[in-house]
Amino acid sequence: MKKYNIAIHISFWILVAFLLLTVMFFMLADNYKIDTLLPLLESSEESPGEVVVTKIKEVEKKVDWYYFVASGYSADDPVQGTDNVTATGEEVRVGIIAVDPDVIPLGTRIEIKDMGFFTAEDTGGKIKGNRIDIYFDSRKEAKEFGKKGVWVKIMDSSFKLDLADL
Repeated sequence: MKKYNIAIHISFWILVAFLLLTVMFFMLADNYKIDTLLPLLESSEESPGEVVVTKIKEVEKKVDWYYFVASGYSADDPVQGTDNVTATGEEVRVGIIAVDPDVIPLGTRIEIKDMGFFTAEDTGGKIKGNRIDIYFDSRKEAKEFGKKGVWVKIMDSSFKLDLADL
């Protein structure tokens, strides 16, 4: 039994030493640029000439969908204090959303993923930042919708949406 334990211990420490040496090798190789190690591995006759980068192309990543917290509202809900007129003076109807005009300007067309297209024509006291209210015909529909996260795509590209500070 003791010979077996000694063999296990020796094997374990050999493995640990091998792993440490491997890690040290990669740390040492990381300190040197790959360009200084390549001449050691290749002969100078077979190696191609230096690669020179002459142009760098900058890629701008365009984000199409933004995450918002949405809730439902209706005109027949006295608790919400809404009436039948939006902030833009239009009569409320299906397809209208309430937004923070500092984030999404009034009149902007948006698409809510898996729900359809809407127009930002209303505001609300609690609608700040990345929050929207979706209009429903009845209080029951608004309550059933509840409060949930939605993905919003801006269809009107006449402005730049800035959600960095939200």
